[in-house]
Amino acid sequence: MTQPKPQTLEERLKPTHLIEAAQAEQIKETVEQETADLSAQAPEPDPGDDPKAQNPYVFDFEWTDPQGSVWKGRFQTHMPTPLDIIRAGVMQSKLLGGAPKASVDALTDEVAFMVSRLSFCLDERPDWFTDPLSLTDGIPLIQAVFEEVAAFEAYFRQHGKTQGQGTRKS
Repeated sequence: MTQPKPQTLEERLKPTHLIEAAQAEQIKETVEQETADLSAQAPEPDPGDDPKAQNPYVFDFEWTDPQGSVWKGRFQTHMPTPLDIIRAGVMQSKLLGGAPKASVDALTDEVAFMVSRLSFCLDERPDWFTDPLSLTDGIPLIQAVFEEVAAFEAYFRQHGKTQGQGTRKS
């Protein structure tokens, strides 16, 4: 039985697992052809058709807490105006007792921020959300409502259309 010829260091370190440039180009072309067929089949939906492209935005909310209680209701929110943002900031500061931001823990600051923003952005809310600060163990619930409102605001900034608010000069 003959022993295989020992490899040199150069042979052992040669990156044979890597593909050559010509192979990479061929793979790229194949993938482009395959995905071109997919993109031709499914046209992109008009982002303006999404309810989040409308201001105000109405959403049905359903959330189950860790104890199994289901929180359901309809909310209506709107894109905040600069005045809404200012008022929410003042409310946040008052909720924190005017304490400097550096002296407040992150969770306390976040809860004050979310409650303040929701106070000035929610136009309609279920009765159980009239006073979110009084909800026992309500932080996860407040976060869930806020996430829906924040998702609307982010989507609207990219795809929404404002109507009847003047014209923009270029």
